[in-house]
Amino acid sequence: MRERVLAIVNLIAQYVLGAKDTPISEQELMTELISVGFDADEINDAISWMETIALQPQTEAVTISPLMELPTYRVFSDQEQQKLTTEARGFLIKVRTMGLLTNEAQEEIIDRALHSAESPINEQEIKIITSLTLLSRSSNLWLREINCFLENDWDRIYH
Repeated sequence: MRERVLAIVNLIAQYVLGAKDTPISEQELMTELISVGFDADEINDAISWMETIALQPQTEAVTISPLMELPTYRVFSDQEQQKLTTEARGFLIKVRTMGLLTNEAQEEIIDRALHSAESPINEQEIKIITSLTLLSRSSNLWLREINCFLENDWDRIYH
């Protein structure tokens, strides 16, 4: 069930990111999701989960660009290692080292991941949580980066 809800969240994120300057039609989005095989309850669960993530209190906004910070290295606790797969932790380390996440954003993502599921979070799931966290902080600022790591297009980030 969780995989289907996260698949819906991924499709919604891609739809929103692809809409750019055009208004988003909720009815069109619902029709599209139903046409690919999701039922209304699953779609509502995904939307509720996204609302919960977006409405969680955020850490204080950072006034400097994350690219201006020196990268720090984080040691994952035993609980975090159990809840996040090796690939998910590797993804977080990669985007933090590249300067795409602040320390505060990384902690927020890890906290949301730990509270969002019973079983370990895989790389695709942590990408979705990261995308939603960055979108909730500032959608226009992170649009390009979100597209790049959802599509595994790391070269575009460098160029």
